[in-house]
Amino acid sequence: MEEPRTAENLREAGASSKPSGTGQNASKKQSTKATGKPGPGDASKASKRKAAFKAPRRVAPDYFVHETDNDMLLIIANIGDGQDHPPRKVAKRKHQAPAKKQPLQCVQRTGMAGGRKREKGGAPAAKEPVSSGRAEESGEAAGASWGERLPVEILVRIFQFLVASEGAVPLLCRVACVCRLWYGAASNPLLWQKVSIGFCWVEPGKKQPPQTEKRILSTMEWLVLNRFSLLRDFALCHWKSHVPVVLQALAESCPLLLSLKLTHCSGVTTKSLSALAERCPRLESLNLQNSQVDSSAVVSFLEAAGSRIRQLWLTYSSRMNAIITTLSSGCCLGLRLLEVNTEIKQSSQHLQLSVQQLQAACQQLQVLRLLNVIWSVKPSSRSAPTALGFPHLEELCLATTSYSFVSDSILQKILQASTRLRVLDLRGCFRVTPKGLQELPCPDLEQLYLGLYCSDNHLLLPSVGSHLLTWKWHHSLQELDLAGQSFSEHDLERAMAAFGQGSSRAALRSLNLTGTKVTVSTVSALIISCPALSYLNLSSCRYLPRGMKRVYRGQADIRQCLSKLLASADEPAAAQDMS
Repeated sequence: MEEPRTAENLREAGASSKPSGTGQNASKKQSTKATGKPGPGDASKASKRKAAFKAPRRVAPDYFVHETDNDMLLIIANIGDGQDHPPRKVAKRKHQAPAKKQPLQCVQRTGMAGGRKREKGGAPAAKEPVSSGRAEESGEAAGASWGERLPVEILVRIFQFLVASEGAVPLLCRVACVCRLWYGAASNPLLWQKVSIGFCWVEPGKKQPPQTEKRILSTMEWLVLNRFSLLRDFALCHWKSHVPVVLQALAESCPLLLSLKLTHCSGVTTKSLSALAERCPRLESLNLQNSQVDSSAVVSFLEAAGSRIRQLWLTYSSRMNAIITTLSSGCCLGLRLLEVNTEIKQSSQHLQLSVQQLQAACQQLQVLRLLNVIWSVKPSSRSAPTALGFPHLEELCLATTSYSFVSDSILQKILQASTRLRVLDLRGCFRVTPKGLQELPCPDLEQLYLGLYCSDNHLLLPSVGSHLLTWKWHHSLQELDLAGQSFSEHDLERAMAAFGQGSSRAALRSLNLTGTKVTVSTVSALIISCPALSYLNLSSCRYLPRGMKRVYRGQADIRQCLSKLLASADEPAAAQDMS
C-alpha cells in the first residue's frame, strides 16, 4: 500500500519536474499554491501593498471652525468638499479561484503575501472585503486618536471652561504635556488672562534649597515672557522673596494688566510698584491685604497712578494714616471700592478717619468696607470742605468683633446722601439704634446685618424697635440678621408681621434669629408669609421647643420646620380640650 505523500515530498517532486511549453507557467502557479511560498513577483507586490497600508493618507476634516461676534464657535460643514476631493480609488484585485481540494493533510501556514492563512486541505482562507471611497477613509479616521482630529479652537474653548473653574496654573502646565496639539492649545494667550500663583510648599520652619528657588524664579520669568502677553488679572500668594523681580517682569511684559493681588507677600519695594504704575497704563485694581508693604511705597504708587485706580484693598497698620491722608487729598477721584481689614494680631492703635475729606476726595465711591477695624471720626478743621456724602454708595460694611465707636450720628454723617444704598453691615456696632436706622435716607435697602457676635453682658441693648426696621424696608429686604439682639417676643412678633403686609409677596430669602426671643407662632406666620425664604437660623432660640433650634437650609427643609411648629402648637390645645 502506498504511503501518503507529505508536503516535503511534494516540494521535491515539484522541483525535479521540468514542464515545457505553455504548461510551465501553470505548473509554477500550481507549485506556488501547493507550497504556500510566493514567487519573486508576488513578493514585490506584497511589499508594495504592505508599504501602502503603513502610510495611510490623512483625511482632511469636512468642516471648518468660525468664531462669531458673540464669542461663540460654529462648526460649518464643507458642502462642496466631496466634489473638490473625490474619494480615492482602490485598484480591484483579480479574483483567483480556489485550488482544488487534494487529499492532503498539511499544517496551516501563514503566507508571505497579504498575511493569508491556508486551511486544511491546502485551500487559502477567504479574504475580507476591501472597502473603497469614504468607507475606507472613515476606517482610517477611526484608527486615529480623537485628540489629533479635534479642532484647536474647540480645544481652546474647552480649556477656557476648565481654567474658569480650576485656574490656569497648574492646569495648563499639565495639559500641555499630553501631546503637541494640546501643547499648542494650552499656549494660547487667551487662556492666560487670569493667573494665580502660589509659592511651592515647604515644611514649616524650613526654606527652599537655593537650586529650587532658582528654578522657581526661572520658570516664573519664562511664563511672563511666553504666556502673559494678554494677562489681565494676576495674583501672587505667599511669596516671601523675589517679589520685586516678578513685579518688574510683569511691568515689562504685561501692558494690558488690569488687576494685581499680592496676598501674604513680603519684600514689596517702592521701585517695583512704581514700575507697574509707569508701564501698566490700564492697572486699576490693587490688592495688598496681609502683605508687608511699606506705606511710602503705597503712597508713591497712588501719587503716580491714583487717577486710574478704581479698587483698592489694604490691611491696617500703624502707618496706615499716611495712606488715608493721601486718599483724602484727592489723588484717587475715580475710586469705586475701598476695603481696609486688620491682621490677626490687631494693633492697639485705632484709625482716625476724616469722613468729610474722604467724601470730598472720593465722590464716586460705591463700596466702603472697614472690616474689624477700630476707628473713630477725626475732627475736621475749619478749612475742611463741606460734607457732600457718598451719593453713589451701594454698600457700607463696618462689621467688627471688637470695640466700636460707630453711633447713630456717625452713621448719619456717612450716609446722608446715599440714596442708592443696598447693603448695610453693622454687625458688632452696638451703639446704633433702630430709631437711628429708620432715619437713614436709604429707601430700598436689600441686606441688613445687625447681629452681635461678642459678649453682650456689659452692653445696653434695646428691647424694642425691631418693627421700625421691617416696616421701613419690608418691600425690598432680602436678607436680615438680628442674631444676639435683645428685642422682646412681642416686638419681634410685630416686626415679622410686616413681611405679610402688602399685595406683593415678601422678598425675604435669608433670616438669622440666633439667640432671640422669637416664639412658635411668630416663626410659623413668618414662614407662611415668606414663600421665597431659603435660609432660617433658629439656633439658641429659647422660646422654641426642643429639636427645633437649628439652621434650616432650603425651602423643603423650611416647610418641614413649619409642619413641626404647627404640630407642636396643636399639642397644648388638644391637651387643654381633653382636660
